[in-house]
Amino acid sequence: MASRLLRNIVPQLRARPATTFTTQRLFSAERGTGEGLAAEALAQKVGGSAPKKATLPKGDKKPAKAAGEKDNNWKIYAGVAGAATGLTGLGLFHYGRPFDDGREDKYVSENPLLAAAHRCRDRYEEFTKAMSEPMWDKLLPDPLPEPYRRPYTLVINLDDTLIHSSWDKEHGWRHGKRPGVDYFLAYLSQFYEIVIFTSQSFANALPILDKLDPYQYAMYRLYREATRYENGKYIKDLSHLNRDLSKVIIMDSNPEAFSRQPENGVALKPWTGQPNDNGLMEYIPFLEAVALTNVEDVRPVLASFGEKHIPTEWAQREEQMKAIARQKWEEEHKSSKPRRNLGSLFGSSTAAPVDDQPPATYLEQMRKHVRETFNSEHEQMQKQQDELMKKEIEAQKQQMKEMKMTVWEMMGQLSSGQPIGPQPGQPDQPPQGQPQQ
Repeated sequence: MASRLLRNIVPQLRARPATTFTTQRLFSAERGTGEGLAAEALAQKVGGSAPKKATLPKGDKKPAKAAGEKDNNWKIYAGVAGAATGLTGLGLFHYGRPFDDGREDKYVSENPLLAAAHRCRDRYEEFTKAMSEPMWDKLLPDPLPEPYRRPYTLVINLDDTLIHSSWDKEHGWRHGKRPGVDYFLAYLSQFYEIVIFTSQSFANALPILDKLDPYQYAMYRLYREATRYENGKYIKDLSHLNRDLSKVIIMDSNPEAFSRQPENGVALKPWTGQPNDNGLMEYIPFLEAVALTNVEDVRPVLASFGEKHIPTEWAQREEQMKAIARQKWEEEHKSSKPRRNLGSLFGSSTAAPVDDQPPATYLEQMRKHVRETFNSEHEQMQKQQDELMKKEIEAQKQQMKEMKMTVWEMMGQLSSGQPIGPQPGQPDQPPQGQPQQ
């Protein structure tokens, strides 16, 4: 009896997990069916359809876009294409019109559309050419009349020639003046019309030049606006200077800057801030000799140096000229008879002094005279200029102190329509809060 009961219970126990699993599935199915029925009933009351469940894309396929979205994209593309076509046609019509400056139209016989395209191309080339050329055809005014006119023109660069600029996070931009700049500009200004020509813009270079040359020994200043832009480089075209190029010398640390007139150029070694530099001062004897000897054309003189260092080569040439002059003097001195005076005839011991040294050359004599005159006059002129600058600064400060109104007061009077200054024939009114005298 007991064995029969066990045989009946064990199979029932083994089958119970399957019954539980089936029961869970039934509950989930019934719950899902209930939710679905509830959603359908709600949709029928609202008047819409049952919401669809979101499905993930299978594989690499992306969800398809709606038809309305595709239409909007095509509308955008069509609008952009239409606007571009309209602008192109308008530009072709405007810039492809015949030239109205009287020139001959060489595209008359061509197709109208093709002729308009060629005129557009010509106008674009003229525009780019005009933008790359100097802003003015004559960069300098006509030379001054005598005796203020200088016979020669010296064009000198600013960056890495007269100054060196550096930048760091702590101080920003700093500019160092090359040793000997003051004397170089002051001394050569009596022979040359000095022009400082920089590739920097006017706004950047003007405050630097005001501090570099406060006495304005450089008569003119030229900036980036006066250069020619070619192949990404700024070229200083000397043909626009309005000067005779046979009397023009340009000194620049960048030889490409005077690539249009290399026969007028002197390539300097860039100065990078060395405190004991002598690169400018060593050129003074050569430039001085050019002016003192009245050279007709500086270009063959510069070409005679080739690739040699001009100061060193010129010093050697001067020594050779001195040796030739000394040899000539010695030959004349040997062939000449000793001079006698009346004292020697009467047995006097005093005799006329005889020169044992050859006289100085013409260049040495002129150089000595010019330098002595410059040194004696330069200090006095500089003192006068310093006094004038101090008086000008004091006058500006006094004018600022005598201003009777602030900026806000002036703006208030302007907004109210009142005149800023007193009317003609009316005395100045005292400020508010002060009784009239």
